[in-house]
Amino acid sequence: MQDNARKLTYGAMMIALFAVLFAVSLYIPLLGSVTLFFIPLPILLYRLRYDRKATLLVAAAALLISAITGGGLLSIPPALTFVLIGFVLGETVRTGKSKFYTMMAAATALLLSLVVTYVGGVLFFQVNAIDSMMDMFQDAQQKMTEFMADKGTLPKDAQTIIEDTFQYYRSTIPAMVMLASLFGGYLFVAANFYVAGRVGADVKKFPPFRDMKLPFLTIVVYALVILLPFILGGDTSSTGYLVYLNAIVILRFVFLLQGLSLIYYFLHARKLPRAITVIATLFALMLNPMTILLGTLDTAINIRAWIGQDKAN
Repeated sequence: MQDNARKLTYGAMMIALFAVLFAVSLYIPLLGSVTLFFIPLPILLYRLRYDRKATLLVAAAALLISAITGGGLLSIPPALTFVLIGFVLGETVRTGKSKFYTMMAAATALLLSLVVTYVGGVLFFQVNAIDSMMDMFQDAQQKMTEFMADKGTLPKDAQTIIEDTFQYYRSTIPAMVMLASLFGGYLFVAANFYVAGRVGADVKKFPPFRDMKLPFLTIVVYALVILLPFILGGDTSSTGYLVYLNAIVILRFVFLLQGLSLIYYFLHARKLPRAITVIATLFALMLNPMTILLGTLDTAINIRAWIGQDKAN
């Protein structure tokens, strides 16, 4: 009886905390942009302490309270997303998964929630988020063209360049959504694991970013993707070309991370001050094609092994 009372009391506390964090994120813009990443925390903490069945009951109650305090049915999809992320975080910790696995699971949960919300918006509310984004791109394209024309700085081929640029961004929306989900998953894990660790929960830590190492298979995939336009024969309107564009965006991003990791590894090996690391990061981002090349080479031939050998000598 005493254990059940504690379980109910702790569950009520977590439901209340979830509702407060959710309401703050909805109604207080600046503070809400921070508390947003901590909304899954109550579900995570409860799952770390109690069993799966009890956590699902608490999650259902949190959804109900959020619908009441957050403005009705429209608040259920975002609340469900946060509940799902919190449950995934707690489940992966309880089953002993690595922190990287946990981040990928959280990113997948976030991505699936975005897809389901998008499909639900189209089917039930006739709201198409991608079409709205396309309209924003179109408006920005028109305003940029008009501004350059008014200033007399519009070159002859500027219209074609602007149209091609915006078409590229429109075509790579899937990759942007995937990368945003990955980044969001990392932020959710970092924020919630930090607080959970501070209150005594046993959560894993990420290995240092400088130790990041992509598998060699990534190079093989990259080579196959590069060859894809030649296989398609230059048909830029095909589904295959859209796959190529989005795959290139994702792969170049991960190679950018690998390049940054290599730079951090080198600076750490040389025991250089943090100020140098900040400056190097700024230059690496500004010269991102070179950083991507470094990441590609490090994945293919393991440059950091030479750095370690040079240090030993």
